[in-house]
Formats: sequence, structure tokens, C-alpha cells
Amino acid sequence: MHIGVISTSYPRGAGDPAGSFVHGLNGYLRRQGHRVTVVCAGEADSPLQAELDGVSVHRVPSPLFFQGGAPDALATGLVQSPLPTLWEASRFSLQLGAVAARQLVGCDALLSHWLVPCGMTAALLQGRRPHVAVAHSSDIHLLRRLRGSVVARWLSRRAQLVYSAEHLRLDGAPGQVVPMGIHVAEFAPSEPLRQQARQALGLSRPTVLFLGRLVPVKGLAVLLAALDRLNQLQPVELLVAGDGPLRTELMREVIRNGLPVRFVGEVSGPRKRELLWAADALVLPSLQLADGRTEGSPVVVWEALAAGCPVVASRVGGVAAQLAGAGLLVPPGDAVQLAEALHRVLTQPELANQLRTQGLGRALSADWSQVAPQLERFLL
Repeated sequence: MHIGVISTSYPRGAGDPAGSFVHGLNGYLRRQGHRVTVVCAGEADSPLQAELDGVSVHRVPSPLFFQGGAPDALATGLVQSPLPTLWEASRFSLQLGAVAARQLVGCDALLSHWLVPCGMTAALLQGRRPHVAVAHSSDIHLLRRLRGSVVARWLSRRAQLVYSAEHLRLDGAPGQVVPMGIHVAEFAPSEPLRQQARQALGLSRPTVLFLGRLVPVKGLAVLLAALDRLNQLQPVELLVAGDGPLRTELMREVIRNGLPVRFVGEVSGPRKRELLWAADALVLPSLQLADGRTEGSPVVVWEALAAGCPVVASRVGGVAAQLAGAGLLVPPGDAVQLAEALHRVLTQPELANQLRTQGLGRALSADWSQVAPQLERFLL
């Protein structure tokens, strides 16, 4: 079976974290014997056509993606330069449709990620072919903000609508809830791996890890405030893995306040696993922004659980349902409670071991072998 995939986010090369879960699902489909062709966004210097792990990839370059993410680029652009931003979004959407019409014409089924513009594009091209439209977090937030739920309702009549988390459901747009997954075995931890990772990173004290884009919704300012408080209780170190538009501002704040923070840049593949094995806790200090935007069900949470890294997270979006008791939750924006929760994990070995055990069991539910067949059967 030949499956055509339309997505805005997709890895630019081996190990690239952008759209890694889309590529992970494609890998599962390939292992089941399906041929996969992808049409997706790219950067200005991206090759228009390439192959990645046996998947044929066709790109439509646009400045809206990869530099902190399209939601932030759109939000900033619509405020600072609305007409150029709208023009670029429209140009990209039309070009995406044109490339998809050429490259996916022979596909037996279509799979789209993000309802706008990808789900709409696939729906216009699908004809009689099966179409699975996967809704993530940023697209649902955009539709709610623009009062565009009619788009999801229209898609639910033409395609099999899939929500990646329960809290994303839109009234009048029925669909199945199927989380995005990971390959759990890649993250399997062991004490020798943990010690090797800590030695390689030069870690000598309790270490907290943040792994994600450096954008407002991720709550890095709250984390730095919590770290300042936590460091008064015990010496700790924070590793910040990721990149984005807030990097310079955050680094200045770290220097100004003398905080024990190491910025390690964007990571993927073995480097990401090394950080998760080495860290004593993964922290997800995400916020709900004034416009309502927040987290969906971040793949990094599944990765941390699979790596045996205890998770401390804000109670936002689908994170509570994702953890299902296998991590500690705090109110978003509360630096005091965030610091206290991290202190508990770092100073109470029994609690940390309990969270590791629960997390490893919880992660199994997100393995592609468990979640991908649910999506595959909609395509057949």
C-alpha cells in the first residue's frame, strides 16, 4: 500500500527532533510493508526532494517553520507585520497543495498531521481514498482562537479525524483519540548507562533537565525562578536542551542571577537519550498563555518515562492524562511549588525510584507497536 503523508513538521535529516513522531509513525508503516511518500515544510536551503530512512520526502520551503515553530512565528508575525505573514501563510498553503497534488497522486491513502493547513489540503485531494487527519495541539488552539471549529467539523465528515489527546476534542467534530508514540526500546535505561552518561556530561551534583523549544509557552522563566529557590535548598544543576527565540534572553537572565544552568543546544537521537539517562528529573514547566494556547501531550514526556527519568510537570493540556500518576504535577506558573516538587524528587530516593518504576510501565502504552496499529487500520 502506498501512503501519502502531508505534514508541516518533519525531520530535516537523521536525528532531527522536528516532527520526529511523524517520522516515527512512518517508520512503523514502512516496517509493515507500506510505501510512504511525504510532502512537508522545509527551510529556504532545504533540498526539494530527498530520502530519509526509506521515506521519499518532498519539501515546500517557508520561513514560518523550524525557527521556534509556526504557532509562535504566526502569532508574532500577525502582530508585527500582519499582511506579509498572511501572504506567506497563504503562499505556503497553496504551494503545499500543488506539490501534494503532483507527488501523492498515485497514493492509496492519505495521512495528514495538523488540521490546518495539512488536513484541509489532504481533504481537498483525497477523492475516494481513505484519509486520516491527525489533530495536534497548535492547530486545535488556532481553530479555537479563530472560531474555526467549522473546519474540524467539515474534516470529520470527509476523513477519519484523530485527536492526539482527549482534551483537544472539538464539539461537533467526532474522532478517535490516539496518542503519538515512541520506540520505547530505544530509551531502555540501565544503571551503567546512567553512570556513563553522567560521566560523559561531567555531572557531579543533582541534575534537572529541560528539553524543548525555547518559546513562551514552555515556561522557562518560571523554571529559572524555581531553580533559584531550589538552589538555596541544595546545590543543583539545570541542563537546558533546545533552541528558540528566547535563548538570548534566557542566557542573559542566567548570567545576571548567577544560576547554575548549562545550555546544551538542540539535541536528538543518542544525545537526547544520554541526557535523559543522566538527569535526575525532567521538568516540564509549561504555561497556559493569555490567548489560551498550552501543551498537548508532549512526546518528550513519553521519552522521559521510557528512559526512567522522573517527570515533574505543570498540570496543563493533556499532560495529567499522559502521566496518569507516573509523575508529579504542579499548578502552571507556580515557581514555589515547582521547586518543592523537584526538591522532593531529588532528595527522596524512594519517591524517585517509585516514579521510575511507574513511568517505565506507563511508557509501554505509548510504544508504536501499541498505538500505530490503531492509525494503520483507519488507512486500510
